[in-house]
Amino acid sequence: MKILKECIAIIALAAAALPAAAQETTGQRFERLMRDILIVDTHIDTPLYVVDEGYQLGEEHSYYEFDIPRAQRGHLGAVFFGIYTHLPEFPPELWIPRALEAVDAVYGEVRRNAGTIEIAGTADDITRIHRARKIAVLLGLEGGHIIRDSLPVLRDFYRLGVRYMTLTHFKTNNWADSGTDAAVHNGLSPFGRDVVREMNRLGMMIDISHVSDKAFYDVLETTRAPVIASHSSARALCNISRNMNDDMLRAIKRNGGAVFVNFNAAYLDQKAYEIFDGYRDQRNSEISELMRLHAGDPRRWEMKRAIQQRYRSRLPKVDVKAALRHIDHIAKVAGPDHVGIGSDFDGVSGMVPAGLEDVSKFPELVRGLIELGYSDSDIRKIMGENLLRIMRANEAAAEK
Repeated sequence: MKILKECIAIIALAAAALPAAAQETTGQRFERLMRDILIVDTHIDTPLYVVDEGYQLGEEHSYYEFDIPRAQRGHLGAVFFGIYTHLPEFPPELWIPRALEAVDAVYGEVRRNAGTIEIAGTADDITRIHRARKIAVLLGLEGGHIIRDSLPVLRDFYRLGVRYMTLTHFKTNNWADSGTDAAVHNGLSPFGRDVVREMNRLGMMIDISHVSDKAFYDVLETTRAPVIASHSSARALCNISRNMNDDMLRAIKRNGGAVFVNFNAAYLDQKAYEIFDGYRDQRNSEISELMRLHAGDPRRWEMKRAIQQRYRSRLPKVDVKAALRHIDHIAKVAGPDHVGIGSDFDGVSGMVPAGLEDVSKFPELVRGLIELGYSDSDIRKIMGENLLRIMRANEAAAEK
């Protein structure tokens, strides 16, 4: 009996010595993480809805994927809004004005919702705003064509708060090849390398989502700061040019950058992409005809969404686990320091995974990472801290 009591006492002492986290249930651990975790989404495309449709960020909506009430429920700490001009909808002389309208729309929404969102320009700003329990708002320029081959224009966008630029969009521009268009420059042109160097000088992050594979490697050869793929996924799981192959993931690791996983169902699942690729031109033609026939009709946006959802219904079911598989794959190949989330919400025509329908669902990724066995430290890195590290490295590399 004496020996039994001594054994019980030893076990009790050992249990008392365990860290509190080791005694937590999964649910308790989740709740603890969610109390202060910084969640950063590096790519959401809402601004042009504000410009074109009068979409208000402060109101909760039943359509699109971002608004402030849903972002608060999802514990979003910082968002990079994509600033872009679609080609070929707008001629070159309207690229800059169109982008400036989107920038102005963001600033207007921040002004109207000053109690809940705030413009950030640095990593320290993000941290400060998050601690104040507001959402930090930053800008990313999507498509180097927008600067019209002008480094002064690039510098002006930086002054307006743009903290990364995606070097291309879906089309090759005058100095960089796109991954979804014909290669003209064999990667980056000499001026394209000048753009990269100037972005380094400014402290603006270089975004290699959308670029060709050769342009990707040219960027890594030229840059002296870590890069980001703001909204790309893993090519090993969905073999499309918009995603990064394993060699690219390892190269990003050597560079110190990160890939931020895109939630587009067609970029997460191979079968979904093949179906989407088969109907994309037909869908886009139908939308273009709608917009032509109903120009000026305020109902045209709702009608456009209906077309998108009709085509979206043809895709196989893709759920939140698909996004987690891409995160997990990138973490396994490049390490958990080199992956994050860049949803592409409001830029994927409603093709979102089940369980990850909008910004309110970010906690499901935290749950999933816990279930996959990730440590608290790695979950925090993946959900936001990796972006802070990369942003600080770019700020440090800038010429003051």
